[in-house]
Amino acid sequence: MTTKTATPKIWWIFISISIFSFMSTLTSSVVNIAMPVMSRAMAVTTTQINWVASSYLVMTCMLLLPFGKLGDLYGKVKIFKIGTIIFTISSFFCGIDLGFGFLLICRGLQAIGASMTLSNNTGIITEVFPPKKRGLALGSFSSVVALGGVIGPGLGGLILATLSWHYIFWINVPLGIFAIMIGHLFLPKSGRSHQQPLDYLGLGSFGLMMGTLFIGLLWGQEVGFSNGWFEGLMVATVFLLIIFLRLEHHSSFPAVNLTLFKNVDFSLNLIATILVYALNFVVNIIEPLYLQENRLISPQITGLIMMSFPVIQIIIAPLAGSFADHTSDWQVYIIGIGILILGQVGLASVSHETSIGLLCLWLGLIGLGNGLFQGPNNVMVMEAVSKDQLGITSGLLGLSRNIGMTIGTISSSVLLFAGINHALGSVVHNYPVEQPNAFIFGMMVTFVVTASVFLLFLAVNLLFKLHRPSKKPLNNRLHD
Repeated sequence: MTTKTATPKIWWIFISISIFSFMSTLTSSVVNIAMPVMSRAMAVTTTQINWVASSYLVMTCMLLLPFGKLGDLYGKVKIFKIGTIIFTISSFFCGIDLGFGFLLICRGLQAIGASMTLSNNTGIITEVFPPKKRGLALGSFSSVVALGGVIGPGLGGLILATLSWHYIFWINVPLGIFAIMIGHLFLPKSGRSHQQPLDYLGLGSFGLMMGTLFIGLLWGQEVGFSNGWFEGLMVATVFLLIIFLRLEHHSSFPAVNLTLFKNVDFSLNLIATILVYALNFVVNIIEPLYLQENRLISPQITGLIMMSFPVIQIIIAPLAGSFADHTSDWQVYIIGIGILILGQVGLASVSHETSIGLLCLWLGLIGLGNGLFQGPNNVMVMEAVSKDQLGITSGLLGLSRNIGMTIGTISSSVLLFAGINHALGSVVHNYPVEQPNAFIFGMMVTFVVTASVFLLFLAVNLLFKLHRPSKKPLNNRLHD
């Protein structure tokens, strides 16, 4: 299937897969702007309505790995197609106002559909595209995923300005039907099912572990990380992790082949995914706060300034992927991380007097580094495994993205206010209106810390690469 699929057909397959990945990302970002409206319409509290977004994130993270494994065993295309139908139908029902409880149930179903597509998308692309076009495809795919996050808030605002909140979900329906039709025409048939038992206990313990981890992190962000419930959930997470590792170690047919992580390059690529997505969320949370509160710039202009970051990424990622197809994935990946470090150092130097043009330059470097990083990193992850493990690896890659987003959301406030509180000599929880210099110090601390983490990570990459030759990919058929 990898090399015999006609070129026009593989790009139609790419379109079908990309539409659903775009919608899954869009659904996460577009809902946030509608939550105040939904809260008033359903007469529920802000804390309650936040679970419309949180439940989707938690459920998706719990199910990415199980559905990736099911894709490996029973066919990635089959699981993907079922997911597209579930996602589209549940999106329609999300827009029907039958109460808050009904909405949460439908969001859970939407997350199930999203998990089925997200855990198998890169696996299908890796199988379908020949090696010389794989970097271009995966780089373009990362641009599509980024686009969903970029246009979400703006599109949500436009919908709410002219229509009711129901259309926040209903926008997925025509797109979903279109993608299902393309998929029906062009997606290849799934291969034979593997005669291998499913590791129910391993997948179950992993899903529960992701649930306690993400619920705990979200809970801790709301009530504080010294809260007893947060500490209890973290203890449960560690306990479930130990159970999961023991089950996988002793299973004849483990859900996750733990020997994969002995491949240092593979492990570093997944860690890199977490770090880069965490950085993206740190930038997206802190810089709008700086622009609106410190520089008193309107939300509309702030949005345009912030676009300098993702737009460059969207343009560069396919080009970087195509370039990596003809050079070295690893070299482009390293250059991308180096540029990300430069962007963070620049953001750490921002003050009250920094020109908007210079700020856009630093944000542009973050976008450029992202664009150079995404495609080669995805290729290296997917080509490090055998063909029968592409689904589980695609799930791990998607999970790494979500972990990064969550870590970025939490660490942005932790680092920022650690710096602010140090500068003030007292504890605050809001923007220090009377002491704007404290915010600048907090922002500097945040990006100095993130840049230091990336610099250390870059050094580790270079150390392993220069002192040990890279292992050849396990699946030679993917490289023929």
